[in-house]
Amino acid sequence: MTNFLKFHSKPYISILFTCFLCYSLEAQTEWNLKKDKEGIAVYTAKLEDSKFKSIRVVCEFHASLSQLVAVLMQPSLQPEWVLATKEANLVKQISSARIYYYAEAALPWPMNNRDMVIDLSMSQHPITKLLTIRANTIDNILPIKEGKQRVPLSQAIWLVQPLPDNKISIDYQIKIDPGGGIPPWMVNLFIGKAPFESFKNLSKLLSDKRFKGQHFDFLKD
Repeated sequence: MTNFLKFHSKPYISILFTCFLCYSLEAQTEWNLKKDKEGIAVYTAKLEDSKFKSIRVVCEFHASLSQLVAVLMQPSLQPEWVLATKEANLVKQISSARIYYYAEAALPWPMNNRDMVIDLSMSQHPITKLLTIRANTIDNILPIKEGKQRVPLSQAIWLVQPLPDNKISIDYQIKIDPGGGIPPWMVNLFIGKAPFESFKNLSKLLSDKRFKGQHFDFLKD
């Protein structure tokens, strides 16, 4: 697999740090390529502790770190790019680099829509500028809504590296249990479509002028 992190004339310590991160991501997981189109590669893997396959997306976009952060820190934008998202909104701003947000995904009848509250946090390595984004479900923030199935587990991590020529390299992984008795085979059968379409939508959204020229106190492009 091609290494998703590319460095050009960076310090030796950056290269070592990056190699360690890549090894940590891949050493214990056998990823299988499901889709590779338009510069977006989608992989899946079967984990021992889950009936559902984990997902990995590797891609490069023409955007800055700040543009990506500007999109992700506005959860109300998710219906524009995250496939099947019916609603998303901010619950609480913890800091400039951390929020809680609510999201609801629309599922076809007779299944109930899924919803969840996500703890989204970001941090950047001071030397490599690698941006780490974690998005995990959090309990006891909002009450269960009637007619909705609360997702019991969703754990995602983004590793985002700035590249020359105003590009970013993204390695995204997510592990999710949708709950509510959905058969794993049904979820796994269509697991490649949603991440591909979502990241394709994200690529287009990042080019919007709304997200250019923004700055965050925890981030260096």
